[in-house]
Amino acid sequence: MTYRYRSEYAEMLRAEGRAEGRAAARAEKMAEWLPRLLDLRGVEVPDDVRERIMSCTDTTLIETWFDRAVHATSLSDVFDDGGPVRPGGV
Repeated sequence: MTYRYRSEYAEMLRAEGRAEGRAAARAEKMAEWLPRLLDLRGVEVPDDVRERIMSCTDTTLIETWFDRAVHATSLSDVFDDGGPVRPGGV
């Protein structure tokens, strides 16, 4: 017989874990679609930029990039955070 410990604290931890998992899955999906969205906007996405997008684990940052990409006409529209644009346009 298996016993599953049930306390308010344990249930809260499980709920947090599920929420974090859903957020991570959402960010992963957005990272997959971001290069496609940029391609559809006519913005060329070099391999190094695709790698940067796919390796990003910051959900908020991925969402920011995705939101910017909706109206982007260049990579700097998406990735420029007000500082200097890195070589390769990002």
